Amino acid sequence: MHNLFVNRQQQLEHVRRSLAETSSRRIIRISAGPGMGKSWLLRRFAQDAAEHRVRRVLLDLRDGHAYDVLSLVRSFRDQLGSDAFHALTMAINAATAPRIGPGRDDHAPQATTLRDNLLIIQADNPLVMQAIEKRITQVFFACLQELERHGPILFLFDSYEHASSSTNQWLSNLTDRWITTELLTRIRDGQLRHTVVVLAGRRVPSFGNEWDAVTGLLPVGLFSHADVAYYLREKRGLTMLSDADIAAIFTLVRGHPQLLAMMGDTLVRLVDSGASYGD
Repeated sequence: MHNLFVNRQQQLEHVRRSLAETSSRRIIRISAGPGMGKSWLLRRFAQDAAEHRVRRVLLDLRDGHAYDVLSLVRSFRDQLGSDAFHALTMAINAATAPRIGPGRDDHAPQATTLRDNLLIIQADNPLVMQAIEKRITQVFFACLQELERHGPILFLFDSYEHASSSTNQWLSNLTDRWITTELLTRIRDGQLRHTVVVLAGRRVPSFGNEWDAVTGLLPVGLFSHADVAYYLREKRGLTMLSDADIAAIFTLVRGHPQLLAMMGDTLVRLVDSGASYGD
C-alpha cells in the first residue's frame, strides 16, 4: 500500500500527532464523497499503526452487519487482542450462557467457558437487557483503560454514514448511539486519555461546542496536477507519459482519486500486455 500512497501525508501526520498526544484532536472526522479514497486512507492509517505497534480497530459499517452492543465489543476485543479482555469474555459468557429450567433438556451439552461461547443475550425484559448490556460495556471499558497503560489505541470507523437511520438527515442508529455515548464521551471527558477515533464516511455526525477541544475535521481533497503526475510516473512506473499525456489525464479525471486509480490500472495493464501508449 505504501507504493500507491500519494498526497495524503498531511492526514497521516495528523493521526500520528493525535496518537503521540501532541494534538488534542482525538476524535477525527473525515467527510468526503464517493471515490475520494476514504477507505484506502483508513487502511493506510491502520497499516501505519501496525508498523508502530499501536493497537487498532478497523470497522467498516457497510459490511451489512447490524452491530449491537455485544457484537461491537466482541469485534473490538478480537481486533485489539483477546488476551487483554479476559474479564470481558467472562462477562459475556455469564450473560449469554444457557439457562437450565423446567421443561428443558438437562442433558443438553453445555457451552464451554474457556472461550467466548458466541451466544446471544436472551432477556424478555428490556430493563434486564439494558442492565446486562451496561455491565458488559463497563467491563469492556475497564479492560480498555488497562490496555491504554501499554500504549495508544486507534479506532477506525469506515462508511460511517451507515450509522444513521436516515439518508436525508443525521438520525443516530444503535451503533452510533453506543459509539458516541460510550466511546467518544469517555474520550471527551478524559476517561480514555490515550485513545484516538477516526470517523470516516460520506456523511459523519456533527458535535456540539462541548466537543470542540477534542474533535477535528480532516479534509480529503482532489489531487492536483502535480499529484497526478507523481502518482502515474513515480508510483505506477509510467515514466513514458509526456507532460501532454499527464495534462490530458488530469483533465479527464479532474483529480478524482478513484478515477485516477482506475486510469493508472488501465495504463499499467496496457504496458504489461506489450501495447504501446496510444494504440
